[in-house]
Amino acid sequence: RIVASAVAVADAEGLAAVSMRRVAAELGVATMSLYRHVADKDDLLTRMLDTVIARHPLPAERPAYWREAVELAARQLWTVFRRHPWLAPAMSVTRPQMLLAGMQYSEWMLATMLGEGLDPQTAFTTHLTLLNHARGIAVHLETEREAEAHTGLDNEEWLDSQEAAFQQVMSTGRFPMLSLVTTGGYDFDLDALFEFGLQRLLDGLATFLAEKAQEA
Repeated sequence: RIVASAVAVADAEGLAAVSMRRVAAELGVATMSLYRHVADKDDLLTRMLDTVIARHPLPAERPAYWREAVELAARQLWTVFRRHPWLAPAMSVTRPQMLLAGMQYSEWMLATMLGEGLDPQTAFTTHLTLLNHARGIAVHLETEREAEAHTGLDNEEWLDSQEAAFQQVMSTGRFPMLSLVTTGGYDFDLDALFEFGLQRLLDGLATFLAEKAQEA
């Protein structure tokens, strides 16, 4: 119940709203009583991360073709990030939390890449590259939610408020290429950005695998 309550608060209001006191209030118990079940807030956060990832397990069987397997895992991870905006910024790559559910994604990717003949080091680097692509875009979900709460403006409304200043800069002629791109209006979409980057990464990986196969 403690972890589920903390996840619900984070989903609704962001990770900054999660505290031991807040979770205790949601459960109607004394704050100190939570420490019988979780060591501290870091322990609670780790359990939150593991819980939400575990709610979206990968299939028992991987697709036989490596690209289909990688796409499936990457898109599923993106879905988890999408449903829980706080997840990406809370997840550390340089100091990874002990997440059993997250390790299943690592196992999936490693099995896929090792099956294509990559050495363990390169296979894990490939996994981290794809993970960071999804996570790197997903961190904007939480920062955008925080910005909207702070300004009272959503992304489109904020951009509209900056339009006059932006056009003034464009009118100087100093940035003709940028002006060309933005004249017709740029449709900024995180889902499209994720998908475009994923396909380009996979295209590059396909070329890399083909080159490795020729060397063998």
